[in-house]
Amino acid sequence: MTTTPRWLSESYGPGGGGAGEGILRHLDATELDPLTLLVRESAQNSWDARSGHGPVDYRVELRTLSPAEAPVWRDLLLENAPTTEHLQLRASLARSVLRVLTVTDTGTKGLGGPTRADVVAEGDRDFVSFVRKTGSSQDLDSRGGTYGYGKVVFHLTSKPHTVLVHTRCRVGDRLETRLIGWAVHTSYDTDTVEGPKTFTGRHYWGRVQDGYVEPLVGAEADDVARKLGLKALPEGETGTTVAVIEPEFGDREDAEAMRWIADAIVWNLWPKMLPEGGDAPMRFSITHNGTEVRIPRPSEVPHLRPFVRAHGDMDVLIEHKTMKRPLGRLGIRKFIAPPGKPPAVAREAGIGDRLHHTCLMRPVDLVVKYLEGPPFFEDHGGYAGVFRADDAMDRVFALSEPASHDDWLVDGLQDLDERKLAKHALKKIADEMKAASGPAAVANNAGDGVSLAGMSKMMAGLMAGAPGHGGSAVFPTTDDTRSPSPAGGHPDAGAPNPGDAGSGAPARPTAHGGRGARLRYLDEPFHDTVDGRAVLVQRFELVDTGEQLVRSRLAVALNDAVGREGDPPRGASVPTVLGWRTEDGELHRADELHTDGGDGRVWSLVVRPAPDTVTEIVVAAERKGGDA
Repeated sequence: MTTTPRWLSESYGPGGGGAGEGILRHLDATELDPLTLLVRESAQNSWDARSGHGPVDYRVELRTLSPAEAPVWRDLLLENAPTTEHLQLRASLARSVLRVLTVTDTGTKGLGGPTRADVVAEGDRDFVSFVRKTGSSQDLDSRGGTYGYGKVVFHLTSKPHTVLVHTRCRVGDRLETRLIGWAVHTSYDTDTVEGPKTFTGRHYWGRVQDGYVEPLVGAEADDVARKLGLKALPEGETGTTVAVIEPEFGDREDAEAMRWIADAIVWNLWPKMLPEGGDAPMRFSITHNGTEVRIPRPSEVPHLRPFVRAHGDMDVLIEHKTMKRPLGRLGIRKFIAPPGKPPAVAREAGIGDRLHHTCLMRPVDLVVKYLEGPPFFEDHGGYAGVFRADDAMDRVFALSEPASHDDWLVDGLQDLDERKLAKHALKKIADEMKAASGPAAVANNAGDGVSLAGMSKMMAGLMAGAPGHGGSAVFPTTDDTRSPSPAGGHPDAGAPNPGDAGSGAPARPTAHGGRGARLRYLDEPFHDTVDGRAVLVQRFELVDTGEQLVRSRLAVALNDAVGREGDPPRGASVPTVLGWRTEDGELHRADELHTDGGDGRVWSLVVRPAPDTVTEIVVAAERKGGDA
């Protein structure tokens, strides 16, 4: 029988229970921004709930309810709602403009199992764990969560601490939709028709029966969710949507908050986005009032790119030799410091103007923290590491994490052997970072050893070409870090922009035409190493379809930046094309690239620069059969 859903406030039983304010305070110890915490905790929940069939889709949407939708929310959610003194929901629903933030995952199991916490059942208990219980520990293989407090971040993000949970799960051999509301606030005493009573501060919305609240199920849940405008899950799929009522973004405007969420996804979940353009285990999307908010690829973010490179080089085994225990694998990359400052999300994670950090991860490949090491010995250089704990150490490091999962507090481990192993791992990581921070020799393109200190000075002016001239990468002399004049751009490029020449300011590459074919530069050129030698890399994609010939034009700019050196002096080093690299890292060693365009593939031109010079790079494409 269909009944109008309504609220019921949870009262204390004779045996007591947990107070709402205690639940909310469990995440107070973290210094993470609430929106960062929302991304980390909700994505971890989504990953833990994966069904095992294909990737997990994780979507965040903020929308302002239309004048037609808002009254429906008020009608459905005001029934028997607690007074404003005990919950701010009524005040939020009375606002002239109502907003809802939804976090949805598919490719997940949904919240299945029994709906009552007092039912003993084998198998899934996800509904009870997420909705009913708080603070219950889990010891589950391949899961990120170990405490039941992370879900409270949804309530912390809501001004009235109120959410709706809309899920589809499998019950036996059938699919079942469930819808329930849940609010967490402070405990209180009040008079009731039954006399004075004390309440926990938790409130539930749904089908009230026998003194507690059951979720709406089946057709009733689908019908109410449709009235609220909650998007239906794809036909035949399981998953969950958590709707945060009247999200609280502090001093941020809505657009700024959604941009923060996008950055938080990249900096905290980037291992789940690899391989880029391939079969990544998680796929992410954000929309704001129907408009997509772009989430950059990890390799497109200059200060994150070194970690992505290190992730592919985790070839250092960290172990405790005496105890004969593997602890994890580490990769560290040295690099020339990227230009500019890292985004605010990175600074919140402890990344400053210089990179000298190691990203710590458990085997679930979710970022725990960026562990700071000693600064690089030279101002223009840095290093980035990635440590992934061994599978056998997953439980140990999980137990060391606080409720917010943003640190490894290994000194608090109770088991002495486990504490010894975890501390040894962190010490070995610290040793590797100390070694990486000191001077080292890097081979130049002539095979001669040069100090990274000197190389960093040569790389200090690394920047992209001026708009309208395609991409250029600069490898300056130790005496001159100015950009070469844009007059040395590709002959088919447009006229220089006023003020570009000699400005020395980084400028983002723009699409331009070769002889009848277009290519698009995806980011600024960056420093990398191939076979232990320093190289410059320019990423691009071919816009037009069909067979194409891609060539590069390399030139050495004069030290006074007044022109380009076409014919170098006898015996002088010159920049050379090392090859063309695919997204999966395969390097095609050739001067020219013959390939098809228009298919979205990302290519990289890899160049060995001439030391102690300014090297300019221009890439151009032409249709096969065109003039060279």
